Amino acid sequence: MNANELADALQETEPYYSTDYKLFDKAATMLRQQQAEIESLKDKLYLTKQSLDIVDSWIGKAQEK
Repeated sequence: MNANELADALQETEPYYSTDYKLFDKAATMLRQQQAEIESLKDKLYLTKQSLDIVDSWIGKAQEK
């Protein structure tokens, strides 16, 4: 379960009869923001790994010469 799924589950079970319903909404919003940040960091990590693979390839080719 990722943070978005947890936020959805939180809002689905939110006790609207409670006076703390705004707290549930804030928590769900925070979870969605965290999931967006996680996805952004995953993309950056993937691009960094691709860059390192390219550099490793160049180094390997340079050493073969």
